[in-house]
Amino acid sequence: MSLISFLKNNASKTPFSIGAGLSKIPYSIRPGFGSDYRRAQETRRWFEERASLDEKRDFIFRKVCRVVEIASREVPFYRDFYAKNGFNVADLRSFEDIEKIPIVTKEILQARELEERSRKTPGRSATFTGGSSGEPFLFYSDKRQIGNEWAHMHWIWGRLGFNQSDLKLSVALEPEAPPVFYNGLRHEAVLNIYFSRDILCKAFLNLPKKKRKIKYLRGYPSAFSEFLSFCETENPAVLDALRENLRGSFLASEFPSPIFRETIERTTGKPTISWYGHSERAILAPEIRRSGLYEPLQSYGFCETVRDADGFESLVGTAYWNFASPLIRYRVDDGVKVFEKEGGILKSFEILQGRIGDFLVDKNGEKFSVTHLNLSCRRETWELVRCVQVEQRSPGSAIFWVTPRCETTSDELEKAFDFQNLALDCEFRIVEKPFRTKIGKTPLKISTE
Repeated sequence: MSLISFLKNNASKTPFSIGAGLSKIPYSIRPGFGSDYRRAQETRRWFEERASLDEKRDFIFRKVCRVVEIASREVPFYRDFYAKNGFNVADLRSFEDIEKIPIVTKEILQARELEERSRKTPGRSATFTGGSSGEPFLFYSDKRQIGNEWAHMHWIWGRLGFNQSDLKLSVALEPEAPPVFYNGLRHEAVLNIYFSRDILCKAFLNLPKKKRKIKYLRGYPSAFSEFLSFCETENPAVLDALRENLRGSFLASEFPSPIFRETIERTTGKPTISWYGHSERAILAPEIRRSGLYEPLQSYGFCETVRDADGFESLVGTAYWNFASPLIRYRVDDGVKVFEKEGGILKSFEILQGRIGDFLVDKNGEKFSVTHLNLSCRRETWELVRCVQVEQRSPGSAIFWVTPRCETTSDELEKAFDFQNLALDCEFRIVEKPFRTKIGKTPLKISTE
């Protein structure tokens, strides 16, 4: 087993001294992805700082053509899908021809078995996403994406002065972990929001001082907003400890509602930065010039928009480096307003329909993120269900509306989700199809009343 694999499996058991030491090893020389990291760094710099418009168009065209050629030749799904839609790789002759490639969606891909829409690549890893949308999607990640991901993310975080050895504070929901623990792989302290905010505050203040030198917050703005609001009124000592070394906050995994962002910036006194992205690693768009304006990094993956018959504009992404489960012109549900284009290349957009944090309230009056509840599920659970949505009609209880992948019962679902340790009365109801909004979005928290 490699050192990286060992750390992934034992991240919460890695001593602080080892994790802190490893955090100082430059990503550009780390085994397994160092060369990909260096390539991505240079590509981003070239694309953003030196490339002409024609060179940018040519770069995108070549990257998209490469993944299309491989997928149409070696991935059964794409071979069949393109033939059915009358598309041929030979149709790609210029940048404008990218629009001829048929668009895929999560639903279209899920209709085929994972292996039928994938190909074997060295070191591929099975991945699932669905925590923020409630609709799980299984695919393979290509190991070549790791260096590309970190090179671009470090540049985004660097806009707030981040150094890879800086200690971060994140949030998670881990029933079997302590209230606050250290993740050696990511070099960050973790607030386990399975526990009450009182317990979290006490655990944080009891950490050794070296583990409290937090430079950045990283994670769900909804969760941090709730925690910091509590600290502001009930335990200012935690805020004082955080402010001592804090430089800023990285708002990840959900659209930062203005009220959440304002709370975080006000209580910490430090700036925040957000970016649009998802686990599929096809689109990455940080805030650069101002809050709420996302500027896609086209060196990361090709980001474009498509408009439906009703005029609704949605994002479409093509992953340059996933040859294990290719995502080519993959449409996501989040609605956007196009702000700028240049030569057919999307330069900026604003989110119209974002993944804003939703909460449930337990019997003790504690709020916790619905997204975290879904992300705490085991992969085996996601393999059992196609979609899960939650409804809360009164504090302390919740109805989970589940669309199963196979025949099952509500009792079996209750065992699979295993939420019995929560201060919440849970009811599981089976539905044939998930509830959707008028524009086709599958919300995580719903109301059927």
